[in-house]
Amino acid sequence: MYFSDLPFECLRKLLLDLGFTEHVVDGNQLTKGFGVQGKKYLAFNHPESDTIFLFRFYRPQDNVSRADLVNVRSQLAWRGLLSEDAFDASLKKASA
Repeated sequence: MYFSDLPFECLRKLLLDLGFTEHVVDGNQLTKGFGVQGKKYLAFNHPESDTIFLFRFYRPQDNVSRADLVNVRSQLAWRGLLSEDAFDASLKKASA
């Protein structure tokens, strides 16, 4: 797995600033058959745009995986919450 240079705390702050709410999700509540039972996940939910992001339990200082970063960037743009350019600028500013 490849990781970005961005600490999770920066991505978390951006999502919360956009109006997402953070929840802990028990893997047992998720669809069976994906190997997630017995694990906990971080969920960020934005009901107005019907958007939810599910992450492994990152510590604040853990670098975000590139896959998670690309997914969040594209979904925020696709849902009209934040353009890709604005996403890049926000995270560049936050991690400086």
